[in-house]
Amino acid sequence: MGLRFFPVAVALLLAGQAVAKDIGVSDFAYASELSEEGYEPFATSGAGNALFGMKRDTDLYLCFIADEPAASAQRQGVLVAEVNGTNPDREVPNIPVVCVLTQ
Repeated sequence: MGLRFFPVAVALLLAGQAVAKDIGVSDFAYASELSEEGYEPFATSGAGNALFGMKRDTDLYLCFIADEPAASAQRQGVLVAEVNGTNPDREVPNIPVVCVLTQ
């Protein structure tokens, strides 16, 4: 058990410390807005089901799809019609990707 348990113990200890601090509140932002403001994307390990992150200086955001089932179904229908050669229109709803400030 020894060394294999150590990283887990450290993670649990740090998680306990993070919970003890007050959690702030901020508005979410769209990934496109952050990109316009000079934030750079970075890869994540899927922590908290994030797609990716955006960073600038010390600010870090985690980004998630905030889609609606109806919009997703509409996109899928248009793409299937395109593959089948029966799509008269290429217009589809955008995929909303929202980013939440981390602390």
